Amino acid sequence: MCGRIRQAGDGEQYMETLNWNPRAILNDVQAPKFNVPPGTRPLTLHRLGDGSEQVERMFWGYKPAWYKRGPASNARLDTVLNGSPFWLPLLTRRILVPAEGWYEWIGEKTSKQPWYIHAKNDAPILMAAIAAWSPGAEMNAAHGFAIVTDDAAGGMVDIHDRRPIVLAPEDALAWLDPATRVEDALAMLTTPRPESAFVWHPVTPAMGNSRYQLADASEPF
Repeated sequence: MCGRIRQAGDGEQYMETLNWNPRAILNDVQAPKFNVPPGTRPLTLHRLGDGSEQVERMFWGYKPAWYKRGPASNARLDTVLNGSPFWLPLLTRRILVPAEGWYEWIGEKTSKQPWYIHAKNDAPILMAAIAAWSPGAEMNAAHGFAIVTDDAAGGMVDIHDRRPIVLAPEDALAWLDPATRVEDALAMLTTPRPESAFVWHPVTPAMGNSRYQLADASEPF
């Protein structure tokens, strides 16, 4: 799964990863976030609406009006590929969630140890996500997004059995392109960046509290 992310940049480096125009987010004045949980509004990259390159702070979590449980922050790839009616309406509203990395926990419920996972080269990562948002919609769970996740592999399984799907920049651009057919977009999700592209280490248990926003939240512990 993907329950927390580190999104501490000002956004320009995320857009530079895709060769987008960084001026689109110069008005964003929010402080860096070292420990971002669902239920908040992280930066997202998209081409919804008129097809232009956009940056938006969307609500992390999706809950349609008829859904009785809490907002879903992740969308399982197997469920998406099987044509789940829950996710099917969102497959043409594809977005990216950029970040430096994400957090997972291991251990018993009373003493869980958080770990931070990031790219070996420390470059920003681009997580595939789907959204119910459209221009003019409220920023709430009814119009929120979910990060697509798949089974983990390799040594990453020791940290968690699931992981967010991280796309290479060229696939990320195609994922966002409104002209990309849904079938082709879904095919990209089956060949994400491999586990060998990432490294991980334990971090301070203090970041288990989502209000912990110090820069050392992702430092080795």
